[in-house]
Amino acid sequence: MKKQLWVGMIGFLILALALGGWWIWRTSQSPLKVKAGAVAPISMQKDVYANGNVVPVSSQEVRVLTPGRVSNVAVKVGESVQVGQTLVTLDTTLVDAQVAQAKVNVEAAQTSVNAAQANLEELQKAQSASATGSAGGLSPTVIKQAEGVLAQSKAALKQAQEMLKVAKVQQGQMIYKAALAGTVLEVNAEAGNLSSVQLPLVVVADLSQMNVEAQLNEVDAGKVKVGGKATITSKVLGDTSVQGTIIEIAPVAVTKPSVQGNASPTVGIKIRLDQVSAGLRPGFTVSLKIILETKEGILAVPQEALFQEGNKNYVYRIQEGRLRKTEVKLGIGNDTHQEITSGLNAGDQVVLNPSKELLEGMAVAPETGSGGG
Repeated sequence: MKKQLWVGMIGFLILALALGGWWIWRTSQSPLKVKAGAVAPISMQKDVYANGNVVPVSSQEVRVLTPGRVSNVAVKVGESVQVGQTLVTLDTTLVDAQVAQAKVNVEAAQTSVNAAQANLEELQKAQSASATGSAGGLSPTVIKQAEGVLAQSKAALKQAQEMLKVAKVQQGQMIYKAALAGTVLEVNAEAGNLSSVQLPLVVVADLSQMNVEAQLNEVDAGKVKVGGKATITSKVLGDTSVQGTIIEIAPVAVTKPSVQGNASPTVGIKIRLDQVSAGLRPGFTVSLKIILETKEGILAVPQEALFQEGNKNYVYRIQEGRLRKTEVKLGIGNDTHQEITSGLNAGDQVVLNPSKELLEGMAVAPETGSGGG
């Protein structure tokens, strides 16, 4: 029984050695098939990605500092309004009374001015007549007193007129009108109820012009510039995209507290949409691709050709049918390709998705159909 066991083990060992020898012979005789890509000049751009929110360029929020009773709401959400159109009116009972009283005061002051003016004119006529006749003349003091009364009356009239202006302004402040042509986005007022001081009574926005506001981390924020271009996409837009231009970069970074603690500082940017798509609405979330740099005719390899050892980057270059481990220096990159600033030449072939089994000097052959850039 033991003899049979030893015979079996010896037979297995011989078979293993034979297979190993065959594999070594096969490897030495037949180059390993690898998928390869070519080093080629291409155009490439470096991008920054972020998320943002759509906001209108121009909007109006109707707010009150003190509560007042709403007497009329003249618009509905989604309605288009023109400049000067009434949006909401508060109860004007008190201010109407104040305007009416101010008008009475103006009329009374005007009557006093008219009476003082007529009195002064009569005295002046009497003084003129006495100067040419035999009758005794009027005392200059009487004339001065009449002039003083007229001046006081005019001052009182001016004050009453100013009070009327103030009352009319207060009356006008109870009637809120559209300052721009646009669409009503919010209505937070109801006739008969007190106006809220926390929420705007009405919000109107011009939807023909939109911005996108976003927050960038401090590294990416240092790379973007006013005037830079951006591509905006969203689920609402589907396969289409909208172009935009950076019009504003915040001068200071902001750190917002979170549950986990303070987050990293971010810098706000504002992007003006070159054209507003019909599908975009204020408040929508969109994705941004901001173009930082564009280069033409640079040498590049597919990203899957690169591998790292330590802090250095390498590729396996195919030279005369054998692998050459080559260190490369990198420039800008995108999702598919990486710029090579040194280490390779145009037309070189490099192995894609190199495995750990590949070794310097190994005989290889590109698979049929591979080798494209």
